Amino acid sequence: MLNYSNDSALRNNAGPSYFNVLRIAVINTEKRGDAMRSSMIVWGVWVVLAGFLSVGCRQIQQNSPGESVAVEPSITADCIVQYFKANASAYITHQEHRFNPSEKFFQAVSTEPIGIVQCSLHGDVFTSSGLKSKPLSDLPSSFWTRNLAAAVFYGFCGAGGLIETEAMASGDTIKIEGRWFRPLTPEWSGGPKLKLLYALDSKQVELVFLEDAQNGLTWLVRGYNLRFDKELSTRLPRTIDVYDIRDGIASKELMIRFDYQDIQKAQTKSDPIQ
Repeated sequence: MLNYSNDSALRNNAGPSYFNVLRIAVINTEKRGDAMRSSMIVWGVWVVLAGFLSVGCRQIQQNSPGESVAVEPSITADCIVQYFKANASAYITHQEHRFNPSEKFFQAVSTEPIGIVQCSLHGDVFTSSGLKSKPLSDLPSSFWTRNLAAAVFYGFCGAGGLIETEAMASGDTIKIEGRWFRPLTPEWSGGPKLKLLYALDSKQVELVFLEDAQNGLTWLVRGYNLRFDKELSTRLPRTIDVYDIRDGIASKELMIRFDYQDIQKAQTKSDPIQ
């Protein structure tokens, strides 16, 4: 909002040069008649206001924080998702997943009984919409969280070899269910601990480990059923499982399963990502 409630505020925004123009105009009018004096003052005021508005608009453009930047997905996929419950039942839904590995971007969109549910993860920034009303009793309490979006992004892109891992920090090898893995740490700031687990025998990322001590979460994410995609010239996972391993890997519990039905190279879209 433009604020010109006092002279000092106006002066700071408009700059001294505009006031010099106004001062000269007023002095000159003292040598002329009243009609000329009035017209020159009006002209000077318009000069000041024009300069003030121009500078103010430039400042608004420069200082507008948090402007969303549209990210075009490079891969789109149709996905059947099963959210498993404690009573062994499952809520099943259809989602569209969109990926851009180089931009660290993931988006999921689905139509549920409560409306359209959407989430986006761009780097470390997570946004979601569509859960304003209370979910129905048979719906998941939360379709998406920042942790889950990161787990799916790294589970899919890691298993598909779509992200660069050579520059990631490497830890000591660990043994999981009889196989050896090397932990790799992606750029992931704050909060949960996130590791990509590179299998020494298959020479690819097969697992993602996520631990959020603050919320009491420990997950193991597995991307598998890889199939070669001719259009994208790489092998991509067709299934991603998210396990709860708070009580250890031996007693892991399947929480969510993502089954990809159709994966294809995304068409360029002009619509901005919300």
